[in-house]
Amino acid sequence: MSNDVADDATVEETTEVPLTDIGLMAAVARAVNDHQRAVIGPRVNDAKVPLIQAFAERRQSDLTINLPSGAEVGRYKVNIQKDKFEVADGPVFDRYAETLGEIEIVVRRRPAWEEAVLKAARLGPDGKIFDSRTGEEIPGIKFVPGGDPTGTVTWTWKKSGDVEIGRLALMDAVMSGELDDLLRSRPELLPGRQPGASDA
Repeated sequence: MSNDVADDATVEETTEVPLTDIGLMAAVARAVNDHQRAVIGPRVNDAKVPLIQAFAERRQSDLTINLPSGAEVGRYKVNIQKDKFEVADGPVFDRYAETLGEIEIVVRRRPAWEEAVLKAARLGPDGKIFDSRTGEEIPGIKFVPGGDPTGTVTWTWKKSGDVEIGRLALMDAVMSGELDDLLRSRPELLPGRQPGASDA
């Protein structure tokens, strides 16, 4: 029988992850990311104001951060603007540029006009494109039909009023361990210790 597999043969089973599971894991990642951004994100810049103040008061531009054990974690550095020159009087500088032949005139469509015309454009039954405001034909543009994927996906949390109850329910499920089996392939999304964390 051609479909039989010998007893000593290695059989590789590939299990395809259902799209609903992939979507659920992506929703967890989104919830964790939103939580990190809302709760932890603001703390990232806690040192900014005192560092800039220390620079203003005593010109301290560097701060090394160490663990209590003494191990260096990293270093903050206050970024300082470099000296530069900039135009202070445009018309005077233009006259100087003109004496050197360095003035150019650029002719282009007004962007606001182009945007308004494209927004008002319609495709007629004869295949010609016309301005819905004036009825006149618009030369030099073409109709590009939609319907193909743009390459982006929009996510919307289930809401009750202004409360994202879907995100709250999902985070409860993550924290309670309800989704642990699903998330084993994405351990970075599991609550608790993160992969790579070492014992103190």
